[in-house]
Amino acid sequence: MKRFRRKMVCGVAGVLLFAGCRSDKGGDFQADALKDSVTFYVSTKGNDAWSGSLPKPNWTGTDGPFATVTRARDAVRALKASSGPLSVPVTVLLRGGRYYVTEPLRFGAEDSGTESCPVTYAAYRREMPELIGGRQLTGFQPTENGQVSLTLPEVKAGTWTFRSLFVNDERQVRARFPNIDPADPYRRGFLYNGVRSGLGNVVGCIHNAGDWMEYKMTVPAAGDYTFWMFYAAMNNNPSMKAGMSERTELIVDNGTPIPLRNLPDTGGWSTFKWSAVATVTLTPGEHVMRWRNVKGGGLNLVAYAFCNDPAWKPVDETPSAVAAGRHLILVRAADFVASQGKQLAVSGFSGKKSATLISCPPDVFKPAWLAPDVELHIYQSGSCRAFMEIVSIQSYDPVTHDIKLQGPECLAPLAAGDRYYVENVFEELDSPGEWYLNRQTGVLSYMPKPGFTEKSEVIAPTVKRIFDIQGVDGKTPVTYLRLSGLTLRCTDWELGDGSAGYGMGSDGVVCLGNAEGCVVENCEFRNTGKYAVCIKGGRRNRVEGCEIAHSGSGGVLILDSSGNTVTDNHVHHCGEGYKHNGGVVLQGPQSSGNTVSHNAIHDTSRYGISLKNAGSTNVVEYNRVQNTNLETYDTGGIEVTQGNRDFRSGSVIRGNLVADTIGYSSTGDKPCFMSWGIYLDSFAGGYEVTGNITYRNSHGGIMLQGGKDNRVTNNIFVDSRQMQGLLANYIDNSRGQVLERNIFYWAIPDAVLYATGKLVTPEVVRVDRNLIYQVGAAEPRVGWGGGMSFADWQARGFDKHSVYADPLFADPAKDDYALRPDSPAFKLGFVPIDVSKIGPVKRRCSCSTIPAGPLFWPRESE
Repeated sequence: MKRFRRKMVCGVAGVLLFAGCRSDKGGDFQADALKDSVTFYVSTKGNDAWSGSLPKPNWTGTDGPFATVTRARDAVRALKASSGPLSVPVTVLLRGGRYYVTEPLRFGAEDSGTESCPVTYAAYRREMPELIGGRQLTGFQPTENGQVSLTLPEVKAGTWTFRSLFVNDERQVRARFPNIDPADPYRRGFLYNGVRSGLGNVVGCIHNAGDWMEYKMTVPAAGDYTFWMFYAAMNNNPSMKAGMSERTELIVDNGTPIPLRNLPDTGGWSTFKWSAVATVTLTPGEHVMRWRNVKGGGLNLVAYAFCNDPAWKPVDETPSAVAAGRHLILVRAADFVASQGKQLAVSGFSGKKSATLISCPPDVFKPAWLAPDVELHIYQSGSCRAFMEIVSIQSYDPVTHDIKLQGPECLAPLAAGDRYYVENVFEELDSPGEWYLNRQTGVLSYMPKPGFTEKSEVIAPTVKRIFDIQGVDGKTPVTYLRLSGLTLRCTDWELGDGSAGYGMGSDGVVCLGNAEGCVVENCEFRNTGKYAVCIKGGRRNRVEGCEIAHSGSGGVLILDSSGNTVTDNHVHHCGEGYKHNGGVVLQGPQSSGNTVSHNAIHDTSRYGISLKNAGSTNVVEYNRVQNTNLETYDTGGIEVTQGNRDFRSGSVIRGNLVADTIGYSSTGDKPCFMSWGIYLDSFAGGYEVTGNITYRNSHGGIMLQGGKDNRVTNNIFVDSRQMQGLLANYIDNSRGQVLERNIFYWAIPDAVLYATGKLVTPEVVRVDRNLIYQVGAAEPRVGWGGGMSFADWQARGFDKHSVYADPLFADPAKDDYALRPDSPAFKLGFVPIDVSKIGPVKRRCSCSTIPAGPLFWPRESE
């Protein structure tokens, strides 16, 4: 897939050098290590009947290397069985070439090494062995419409299937509708769920004092009309016991504002109710009405109604008819002709919020979509727009336009405007790079891209794991097994995969279960279906110096495992299957004492680095994270989620550079964005966030949701589009947080310093000694929509000793945020950030530029 790209800018002065982050394939350990070790060899020219003790066949053809890794593994087992515990290291060297893996390579506790005598499977020095998780296909024949095809008997027999295909080392696209738009694959090439309610879409994020929307309406007859609103609200604010009553108003034709009463919280932001809120006298003819937020506070609006029938009482999204001679004027909230609202957003309203119905016009829906293997890939909005669902079609109703969905991933309520596409339809095979596998006939059909020949490499996956390394749970681990300098590519993935809904995945191309002291180093993972490396349980393993590219899931996944190190890796273009994943993920309460450092992570569907209910004393430091969250919303470049309201992690997020976190979603073709550079979500508590640089994030640089005792100090937050920080105090749970000695700098006119609310007090978060500067502004604004002056903010006890002044960056136009010697930050105790430590350091990269993700918005200087 050709991507819409731009250069990826290095965090501070210069261009980020990413590609080629590995050292020589064989690893530098070989020259010395082989002097005092047992060595076996594997070669594509080998023979499993030979001894494996020679690097190449002898001249008589009677001895030489093994042909398979499995045979070498068995030789190591035999060595240990005959000689007892290892007294020297054992090394298996793979010669260059392609090794096609048809079954996972399985290792158990019996294949372990020791700390002084590890067992290593490595590339022969300066050669490139490739372990390919599939079969090479040849013999394609031309068919009609420019396609080629090949019959696979194993598929027809039901013993083989696959959902990925790779041609010339590039992932191809299962036949779909609409086709991918190569120029903008994230935002174009979708269908959109239609409005299933006559009331239209939801207008939200209108919580700022001064927000308003204006409408045109026609009044059929004079009289007194009851004004109704169909709304949802859950402000959960002790100072708003009456909810939104008398906080908003109605104005007709620039007349006297009418306060709107009877607007209590409804119990949820998606719990919509009708309420009669005012009475207004109207005259016949055309009028202009304006709804306006006067005092601030949130609600979501779907519709208004003016009715002069005293008996009319609406209940749901399908209002009943009025009595004869009476009149009902229904106004959709999303049909405004003018508006003011810095955060105003229109999103889909699903009526009854069905998770199993999605709308498609009959002139678009095709009978071929009812085939059993057809899938819908839906970017839902009912669960924070955080994940994509893959479901199948049960039926279609041409009268209601409803597609009836089925499958275990029918999880989130679907709203109008949710984007989706239809995949795996033979009749949609019409674009170069698309393919379709008929499981009944075994015929693989492919529409070649230009340049395809009979010599092109076509790989159909046979496995999802290549190395399956499993100790005995709770008993005997696999220990000191090393993989070094290997290339692993072209593996498959499957539905579910631990990634349904909010699942983060559960497997890897290299899967280490109950492993201790194992190492994956200097390897390349390319075009894989699952995470490159998954570590389940165990402890003290290491993933270092690897390149992970074009993963169907994420990069490295650590599940309830402690003391591991993930360092000096280059992880990019992840999430080409499921979307809710990350470059590096730590998950589970036993995931403690892990270090994630010096990685370069970019171009991901969701997180750069994520800690999901992780344990204690993890360290996330000196990583470069850029162009993340390209396909999901409500997210962060570095993100922490914690369910325990009182747990203090004692973990550190230090010295990272986080830039261009997008947080993309849409309602129809209208984009919406929500992402933070560093996102301490839910009740994440006890984190030390220090020495980080974030810039150009869609929502803000830092988000403090509802945790306790987080310390955010000595960071640089630059040019986030909505706010530089969000201080939430979710459900009044936060206490003891600190936000001090940071630099906040932005040039976006409408962006505010902090978004916050009345639940935030100095007892919740201590905010002081920050250096603050908005280019071109006399002072910053605070609060949702900037409703609070900086002086009022200080009067509440915040930023009393902070300074409003230019921090004097070296060259902010080039993302060089080094401080000049005369910067006022130093008088506040700010310590310079050493950017030379950020990103891979042991294996500096060899190229000058790296293609990066889409530019969703222009820079302010452009």
